[in-house]
Amino acid sequence: MKDDYIITITGTQEISGEKDTVEVLTTGEYEEQDRKKIIRYTEYSGDDPTLKTDTEVILENGGLLTISRKGELSSRLILEKGRRHQCHYRTPMGDIMIGVFAEEVTDRLSVSGGSLKASYQLDFFADAVSNNEFFIEMKPKQNVKEHDTHVQD
Repeated sequence: MKDDYIITITGTQEISGEKDTVEVLTTGEYEEQDRKKIIRYTEYSGDDPTLKTDTEVILENGGLLTISRKGELSSRLILEKGRRHQCHYRTPMGDIMIGVFAEEVTDRLSVSGGSLKASYQLDFFADAVSNNEFFIEMKPKQNVKEHDTHVQD
């Protein structure tokens, strides 16, 4: 994988009024092909750096967003504004299917960098479980100075 971009991923999950936010800073690649925008990056476990998860984010023209994760954590999440999809999650306790309803997918991606934002709700057996949001920001490495790699609010 070419690591041409600095990628910041911020994920927020709200369950029963309590919010939890996770931020990851990594490197990865971005390409545009066949009317698709594709981001690829690898995350390493904080507990065991030998464990990794490869992530591929594909945004198709028309707003269909697919996030596939393979490795320590595996899942396939499909987000499409205003539609509910059944998605697969692999957990330490076993595989589960969850419902995903996307409320927003906002794309500002290009080869010069940009961002992708999605807000969605997860449900089990049609009962809402959590409200979620993720934000991906990309900057080409050649445009980023050493001191400019921190996450901004």
